[in-house]
Parts: sequence; structure tokens; C-alpha cells
Amino acid sequence: MALLNQSFISSWSLVRELENMQADEQNPVLSEKAKLHLENYNFPVEMMVALPNGTIVHHINANFFLDQTAMKPEEEEATFSFSAAFEDPSTATYLSFLKEGLEKAKQYLAQ
Repeated sequence: MALLNQSFISSWSLVRELENMQADEQNPVLSEKAKLHLENYNFPVEMMVALPNGTIVHHINANFFLDQTAMKPEEEEATFSFSAAFEDPSTATYLSFLKEGLEKAKQYLAQ
């Protein structure tokens, strides 16, 4: 949670709203940002890490994310661990996604 609060602004948009923003000739800056997001969108949900200028530096589709975090039958018996370091697969995968996004953003910010 600290990583999110420190480094990210979390938001969401409907595809239809992005399409309307992209078509808005009165606001070319917003239109370009919406275009960049739509170019990286895949149905049904896309998680993205973007720079303030709209550049998408990292993204992952929700279906792929769920596939990565699904418990395999052979792993189900190890689900309950009383280790203090226990972290569910979705939290660990999402945290890894955010850290990768921050790392990828550094190359853009260094320019």
C-alpha cells in the first residue's frame, strides 16, 4: 500500500469515455493521452502504468493477471502457511507489476 500511495495515482476509465476524449478536437492534449491508453487496451480490463504525459510504460491484461495468480491444483494443499511472510499470489503479482512499472518509468524520466 505504501508503494501505491507514494508513487501512483490510481484511476480507471471506461473505454467509451476514452473514445470520447480521443475524439475531442477542443482538447488535443487529452485526446492524445486517451489515444495512447486505447492503443494499449485489451478486453476486458487493462492495468497500466502511465507517465503524466500519457506514455504507457507498463501494462497487463486482467485475464493474463488472473492466469498468473490462479492456484494450480497441486499448489492448493500449500495454500495455508502460517509464515509471517505469507502473501497471496494476486498481491505478490500486482506488487511485482507496479515495481516493474516504476523501473520502466525510470528510463523515460532519465531522458
